[in-house]
Amino acid sequence: MQRILFLFIVMSLFLSQIQAEEKPEPPALPKEGYYIITYKNYSVNLEIDANGYEVRSGNSNEDSSGQADINYWILPGKNKIKIRLSERKGKQKETGGLSKEAEVKLIIGQKGQFPDEGQLLKQFQWPKTAEVKLGEWTELEFDPPFLPPSQLWKQAETITPTKEKESSAIAFANELTKTLNTKDTKKILSMIQFRAQDTSEVRYYPYVEADEIKSIAGMTKAIGSSWKLDTKNPKFTLLCNNQILSVTNQKGDPIITSKKGAAIPLYLSWIGGKWVIVR
Repeated sequence: MQRILFLFIVMSLFLSQIQAEEKPEPPALPKEGYYIITYKNYSVNLEIDANGYEVRSGNSNEDSSGQADINYWILPGKNKIKIRLSERKGKQKETGGLSKEAEVKLIIGQKGQFPDEGQLLKQFQWPKTAEVKLGEWTELEFDPPFLPPSQLWKQAETITPTKEKESSAIAFANELTKTLNTKDTKKILSMIQFRAQDTSEVRYYPYVEADEIKSIAGMTKAIGSSWKLDTKNPKFTLLCNNQILSVTNQKGDPIITSKKGAAIPLYLSWIGGKWVIVR
């Protein structure tokens, strides 16, 4: 009896060791890289929001697949990816028997990798695993294992929306438009320098002022002095823990545009008592 009991214990230990070997520890999360959202949707509209930034609008009635680098929008602490599915509109509502499906992945990728080669952090699949109703928001929360290098979150103050703040943001946009129309590369750079330096850092690229000047010169040559500002009924949206203010028209489009079809999105932060272009 003791021999049988001994053999049973040995076999149990052996089996538990095999099971442990069959379930290897997940790989350690990276300490740097790129936060990437990939998505696809069929026969249903898909809207994606990352900490308030619109990754994908829900207005498109078409099937799609794509990806977006969201390093610019990753915050210290809790981050939120919001997802909403909605019915197709008009004739596109009829799917012809095709199944309704959607998938969103948050992946950490490295330079030179394809997104599907990166490490999966969060995943949303509908209707396979996510039980959500059309028209309802779903949140994927996560604490980033690392923060992309950025000075923004250390310097940007929390913005309290007031009429005075909104008016000063429009005044800043007006000043920017006038500066763009001067075609003076150094003056233009002075207004976008924080953005140029910080977004280079976030993307792990060295900031080279001469290259930035060259890029601005190319833009001014192509666009000229045709920039105009639309101040009719602007829309103010706070994002990224109220540290960034987005200024658009009511449709969500930029309010600074040119006659040649170019447009400049306006993402502002309040730093050192003034508005600064940050993204």
